[in-house]
Amino acid sequence: MERIAYYITPHGFGHAVRSLEVIRHLLWQNPSLEVTVVSDIAEFLVEQRAGKLLPFRRKRLDVGLVQEDSIRFDLPATRQALQALYQNRKALVAEEVRFIKAEGIQTVISDIAFLPFQAASRCGIPAIGLGNFTWDWIYGGYAEADPSWHPLIAWIKEGYRQCDLLLQLPLHGDCSSCPNRRQVPLVVRKAERTPAETRQLIGWEPDKKHYLIAFSHLDLSGSALNRLAAIPNTIFLFKHPLSFRFANGRSLDAYDLSYSDVVAAADGVITKPGYGIVADCLVHGTPIAYTDRGPFPEYDILVEAIQQHLPNVHLPSEDLYAGRWKGVLWELAGQPRRPFTIRDDGAAVCARLIVQKARGVTHDD
Repeated sequence: MERIAYYITPHGFGHAVRSLEVIRHLLWQNPSLEVTVVSDIAEFLVEQRAGKLLPFRRKRLDVGLVQEDSIRFDLPATRQALQALYQNRKALVAEEVRFIKAEGIQTVISDIAFLPFQAASRCGIPAIGLGNFTWDWIYGGYAEADPSWHPLIAWIKEGYRQCDLLLQLPLHGDCSSCPNRRQVPLVVRKAERTPAETRQLIGWEPDKKHYLIAFSHLDLSGSALNRLAAIPNTIFLFKHPLSFRFANGRSLDAYDLSYSDVVAAADGVITKPGYGIVADCLVHGTPIAYTDRGPFPEYDILVEAIQQHLPNVHLPSEDLYAGRWKGVLWELAGQPRRPFTIRDDGAAVCARLIVQKARGVTHDD
């Protein structure tokens, strides 16, 4: 039995969602494969997105950004956490080497933590990355104002240099710290139900607009929720881990629906630009009201894709938290859908390339 350790950064849901879609295709293409997920992500995501329970090892091997909530982050706390990771780097890599050897792991995949590549290199096994950015590029934007980032960035680049192959997704930043890169199509989970089926299942009200609130965490005050409740002819949809109580808010947790099913059926999505939700909206042509998320280099790339291909309106973060959404949603509703197609079989392509690399195959089937 071939064994893979798949490391997933806990930064946001987007990395987990896309990597679990790749795992789903890996297991579908290779039923005898054993994949152990190594991450600090919420375990409900694994079963929900991979379609089955998987061996799961709770371990955090990167920092990402220390978040205050879905859109606000703490840069000093991030640098402090990264410094602590650096000081413990030898012990962390040694622990992963022991894990890899003890479990008979034959291939390491990472989205997109850098320490697993060092451990795989020491064990002499293939190390494959998947992502649309690397953390040295993200942190590099902060080093311009604070040179104390530079030694940490140099260390991160050293880790990425030991990545044998990066499967580079569309909408990517500078991934040049990984020496061997291969472009792959968009990784996204497509809706399994038609919009009509989804709407029938949840009792869609045809005379009202239905918008999906898509955040991993969003604190809205009572006054903000009251403003949302006062928006006429509008229903707000949400799924776990979000939980709200207001008159026209509706949880979909009781329904057998994937996130992609809801995105495809919704009249629009209210969110911050992250890879996972932007990919979902691109594939399904769903309008998007997007907020700002602070100085994050990936943001501009994703916003460019949103503005180029989707009906869209910017929702300033102060209006997001205040519940002042009415004008933005009316503007969004007035925009026509745009015909757009993008290759979206990246999960299947990545699964095939991973197995080829693991088996030492140097050409496509």
